[in-house]
Amino acid sequence: MSILVVLSAVGVSPPAVAQVQPAAQTAPLPASVQDAWVRVRAALTPAQQANALRGFLSALAAYERRPTPPPMDARDIASGRAVSLDDPALLQRPQAHEVTITVGGQFLVFRPLSRASLEPFFGR
Repeated sequence: MSILVVLSAVGVSPPAVAQVQPAAQTAPLPASVQDAWVRVRAALTPAQQANALRGFLSALAAYERRPTPPPMDARDIASGRAVSLDDPALLQRPQAHEVTITVGGQFLVFRPLSRASLEPFFGR
């Protein structure tokens, strides 16, 4: 006998089934933005990464038709603690952090190799 039959026999109504909403689909980023992000992730030196991030932000601005920096979050790698973007530790030891950029509902993660890698986001 099913549990629903037993519950209805004793006068208990079954709990309502929560409706699951499908996850919002995010549109893929254009190839120019994706390629620029691949260069950020592939950079081996701080200078390469800083230049690649400038290229990424430029490609993103061209795609969005506005030069607005995307939302950004940072975390301390060792502790997993969220770090405020104005926390001096982020600029003093950027290698100890992981940065997440949100673009079009997608989360793009990288580890800054130097302070220069973060400067494009702060307009420097």
